[in-house]
Formats: sequence, C-alpha cells, structure tokens
Amino acid sequence: MGPATFADEIGVARAVISHILSERNKASLEVVQKILARFSEISPEWLLLGQGEMLKRLDENRATEATSSIETLETQKSSEELHSAQRNEKVQLPNSQIKGVKQQLASEERKVIKVILLYSDGKFESFDQPN
Repeated sequence: MGPATFADEIGVARAVISHILSERNKASLEVVQKILARFSEISPEWLLLGQGEMLKRLDENRATEATSSIETLETQKSSEELHSAQRNEKVQLPNSQIKGVKQQLASEERKVIKVILLYSDGKFESFDQPN
C-alpha cells in the first residue's frame, strides 16, 4: 500500500501522509487515532510507544462479535457488500455457529504489507513485507 492509498484508507488528506513521510510534519493525534480506528488489529502501545507486539490478540468477546457479524452478513449480502458491512454491523450468533465462522476467518488471507513507525522526535521508519 502506497502513501496515497494509506491516506485514503485512514481518511486523511494525501498531503498529510506525504508531509509526515518527508519529515515536514509529525503525525498528529488525529492521524494516529485514524490509523488505530481503521486497523484495529494494530496494538496502540506498539504504535505509540514501540512496546509489545505489533498485532494485538482478539479477546473472546471481540472474536465472537467479528465472527458473528460475518456469519450473519454472508446470508444477506453479496461478497462485495460483505467486506464493507463487516466494519459497521455487529450481530450476536449462537456459540454453536461461531466455530464455523472462525474457520472461515482463518482461511481468508490478510497480510500486513507495510508498517510505518513514527517516533516522538519526528523521525520514522518504514518496513515493507518482502514478496
């Protein structure tokens, strides 16, 4: 994902990311919040402080909500609508259906391709996933 796509993905102007990457500006709290809101699997402690693991583990409640949402939406939406609706709708499923949804989630391939570390001194590091 390039800087322009990343900016669009988190909902900020492309110039904001360009200025951060060129070290003209530091990342604002708003930018950090938008990153965390869009990429909920990123650990806030890791992003802000560089401590702990980059990806946070889902606790049982969050896993249940995510899997419940997917199962319910599958029966109501086309696959294109499913991806956009997963972020917005939460529906509880009986525990008996959760196992199948978790298996489906595991089969979907979603990989981190780039990580940008922003430091308090205005510096940053960018790490790309090798092909």
